[in-house]
Amino acid sequence: MTIKNRFLISYIGGIFIASVSILLILCIAFYVTTGSVPTPKTLYQSFTKQRSLSPEEELAYVELRNIAKRTPDQLLEEAMPNKLQQLEQQSLGLVIRKGRDILYYSEELVEKSLTVHFPNFDSNNIETKGTIDNAGRMFRYIKFDFYYSDQTKGSILVLKKENNLLEFLTRWGLLVIVLILFVSITGMLFLNYQIRKSIIQPIEKLGRTMSGIRDGDMMMQTAILPENTAKEVQQLMVNFERMREALLVSIEEQQNLENNRKELVASISHDLKTPITSIIGYVEGLQEGVAETPEKQEKYLKTIHSKSLALNHLIEELFLYSKLDAEAVPFHFERTSLPNFLAHVVEEFQLSNRQVRIDLQVSEEVHVQIDRMHMNRAITNLIENSIKFQKTREPLIIVVEVITVSRLVQLIVKDNGQGISEEKLPYVFDHFYRGEEARTSTTGGSGLGLAIVKQIVEKHNGQVKVQSTLDEGTSVIIVLEKA
Repeated sequence: MTIKNRFLISYIGGIFIASVSILLILCIAFYVTTGSVPTPKTLYQSFTKQRSLSPEEELAYVELRNIAKRTPDQLLEEAMPNKLQQLEQQSLGLVIRKGRDILYYSEELVEKSLTVHFPNFDSNNIETKGTIDNAGRMFRYIKFDFYYSDQTKGSILVLKKENNLLEFLTRWGLLVIVLILFVSITGMLFLNYQIRKSIIQPIEKLGRTMSGIRDGDMMMQTAILPENTAKEVQQLMVNFERMREALLVSIEEQQNLENNRKELVASISHDLKTPITSIIGYVEGLQEGVAETPEKQEKYLKTIHSKSLALNHLIEELFLYSKLDAEAVPFHFERTSLPNFLAHVVEEFQLSNRQVRIDLQVSEEVHVQIDRMHMNRAITNLIENSIKFQKTREPLIIVVEVITVSRLVQLIVKDNGQGISEEKLPYVFDHFYRGEEARTSTTGGSGLGLAIVKQIVEKHNGQVKVQSTLDEGTSVIIVLEKA
């Protein structure tokens, strides 16, 4: 069932339940007080029975009652109609009965209806008030029963015609019901239109947008909502638009990851194939006896060994990069003195490579939260990168410097090497990027060193930047927070 039909049913049900509830309450209250089931006629009779007489009714009733009690036969005299007509001028109706005959009745009354509906004779005059139906019109009355001198039963009625509810409903009830139904249906249709305009139509538009997105049209724009749209629907549309934008970003990221994966596979294939091809060639040379002399054989074996080491180093770098990218490498952060840590890293590196000159410049004590092992790897990669791209005609100088700026610490590794051209700077942190047009391996690098540095620094909630000028040198800046 649609939302529109549910609202429609709820409107009709609400009107019906409210009407029935009110009717039941009135019926129960009437039954408790009177002991009978109410009808429109009994309701009106009960209402008029309790009402006080008007001064005109009371005056006419008292005068006629006195005559009936003292000289009832006076009501039969020829002069009596003139007196009765004077009383009728007070908007009253008068009826005099003897036995079953109506001796006198006001002009607006119908004799035949009076004969049929005349109240029962009550010599004790216990029930003196009530209502009487006269040709479809209701009158309230006050009655006095008596005996004429010949012991014939007699009655006088003083009637008051009212513009009562029952008469109104009798004449205009059908029109009123039709009018009420018309107003109710019109109001219901108007509310239904407002609901459709402010809720149903926006949701239908949202459904069409969702269908378009399901069919692959991710750029399909969400429909503009009218101003009177329900707040809940507006919020739904806003949340949907945010979800669509997030989905677009997710798809774009997924596409980038897929492109990176393809590029990574292609790069791995290229970088693994070169050393493996060389190893196979030298092994086949040894097997076929191309290396005839011991010196030549020794040269082949050294080449095979160096290529194997390069291949092993590439696999280690690739393995580390993949684990960092998959966040599978645990990091154990500890508050560390940065000057002492850098002094240890420089000293450890120079023990294995005494030909490299590294100057450590630290002006003050500063502490940072780092994983010592992984940060050691990052700085070592930067130093090794500087060595790979040093100038052939000039000795290499590497400077490791620490600068504090407010709550931040800048760890700078700079050299006087070959430098990097401006157009290549944005790509130096991409995996397998060496800055060489033909992707040769003359420098002996894997192309993953700076990419690994970037991942390690980002895991420390830091940033890494590079500044370089071709033929003048390169500076890599790692920015960390103070501990």
